[in-house]
Amino acid sequence: MKFDRNVFMGCYGIKARMTIRSSVIVLFMIGLCIPMSLLRGQELADYDYGNLALRGISMDYGNISFSSFEETESYSVKLDLGFLGPGIRMATRGSYWSTQMRAEEIGGLESSLTTLLLAQGGSLPSNGLDLGSIRRDDASLSVEADYVWRIPLGFLFSTGLGASVHLVNGTTEVPDDIFLNGLLDSVTGGFNIQGGLEYVVADRIRIHGGSRVGIVGDVRFFEFGGGVTLLWGELLSGEFR
Repeated sequence: MKFDRNVFMGCYGIKARMTIRSSVIVLFMIGLCIPMSLLRGQELADYDYGNLALRGISMDYGNISFSSFEETESYSVKLDLGFLGPGIRMATRGSYWSTQMRAEEIGGLESSLTTLLLAQGGSLPSNGLDLGSIRRDDASLSVEADYVWRIPLGFLFSTGLGASVHLVNGTTEVPDDIFLNGLLDSVTGGFNIQGGLEYVVADRIRIHGGSRVGIVGDVRFFEFGGGVTLLWGELLSGEFR
């Protein structure tokens, strides 16, 4: 089944506007990743990018649910970059997940595409437009800033913000349709709020759990997971077992 090229050029225009808006949001959130409200009681001179250095790695496994896709598993690797200033820990995260669009969302997309096709003078198959299942693969890279403090019983608590860039690959069961598959592919921005607990097993070993709530393009998500952290760099006061 082939679709009218003009229809999808209009769809690409919509997607381009969404990507521009997402990029603006990402730039705004990167600025917020250095939470100025946490500077109270500290001198600006205490905050210096020269303090940052790779000092640890975390491997995470989680469960992620969406507003328009099926719940699925997520996999992440996070690099600990140390402390930008008092209490402000920086990190970068690479993540991957793969899922399928919910049936009701596919129905809505089929209805919208049908309307566009007919408006452009296109034709439909005798049995109507059937996209089958739609799969979305998402690989992302994010920058995160967390405010971290020590609490009783050997735990660290953290909360913060993240800004991300996502490489999205969408596939359908429609064979050899580069326009539809291209419509589902994108590079888009996202942001999230996160929080979590870390238990200091030993000075350089931690187990942790936490959650993230955020948005990627027009897709909202909630993620809960955990993992293990290994550290080799300099530890600060309050991080020791």
